[in-house]
Amino acid sequence: MNLSDKAGHVLGSRISAVLIGMAGSFILFAAYLVIPPAGIFSGLLAPFPAAYVRLRHGRGSAVIIILGATAAMTAYFGLSAGAFYLVQCGLIALLLPELLLRGFSAVRSIAWTTAAIAALLSVAVVIFSMAGGQNVHQMAVAEIQKSVAQAVAIYEKSGVQGEELAVLKQTMSTAADLVIRMYPALIIITLIGMAGCNLWLLRRFAAGMGYHLNISEFREYRNPDLLVWGLIAAGSALLMPDGLITTVALNALVIIVVLYFLQGLAVLSTVIARQSIAGVLRAGLYVMLLLQPYLAALVAAIGIFDLWGDFRTPRKQENL
Repeated sequence: MNLSDKAGHVLGSRISAVLIGMAGSFILFAAYLVIPPAGIFSGLLAPFPAAYVRLRHGRGSAVIIILGATAAMTAYFGLSAGAFYLVQCGLIALLLPELLLRGFSAVRSIAWTTAAIAALLSVAVVIFSMAGGQNVHQMAVAEIQKSVAQAVAIYEKSGVQGEELAVLKQTMSTAADLVIRMYPALIIITLIGMAGCNLWLLRRFAAGMGYHLNISEFREYRNPDLLVWGLIAAGSALLMPDGLITTVALNALVIIVVLYFLQGLAVLSTVIARQSIAGVLRAGLYVMLLLQPYLAALVAAIGIFDLWGDFRTPRKQENL
């Protein structure tokens, strides 16, 4: 194969990768918009095609995928969907592999990516509010209340009536009020989840492409020791009479508890890995968390007390 044939083959491979990546990212994010909540899982993976192409074919190819998918999103779903895709998926697909290639650790890469997207979203909200004269918070509240009303209507059509329906409406109304107060934290948690899922996938494919990324095992994850003071401060601030302070504290508390939940999972993963039937135990843990969500509080507590207990360090048996 001469140089011109080789160059043509490389160009053709790159064009194919760009087209496939553009279509894949568009389909995954479109499913997220069209079929919630099942589409949430596809939405988490929507940045991956562009992130993968970034490692395989370079930054320029990834940018083309993001811009092409953004244009398709705008054409099919409107300007807001296109902007949503660009800010959320586009930045993850570009920033995450870039930081990893520069030697950043997994935790720092996720933290910086999430912080950059959150900052850009905040700026975009301010600009949109000033330019359009609309209250973004009220729009979010209206959307949450609309979703609750649709859910109640579905239960009514399915035959739920009387006292059972009244209890359901009260429960969903309470849940909606809570979501309205803490949706900023839920957005941050979603971004962390998206970045984490895509980082896990990049880790699996990077070695085959000759990259040695600075990504340690999940079971080594540990929060900074000083984070516990943030937990204490946020919990104490919930007792304040000021509504704004308690709302900020609630959002901070939710994010910190999720971080400790991840540390608790890392602790349990370490303990499980030492057992002879680690795979079965790990699957059982995940099934229990799905069936009994309240166990998440216990896992978070394990993460918090790991600061003092250091549960991952093997204990030496002393001879009596």
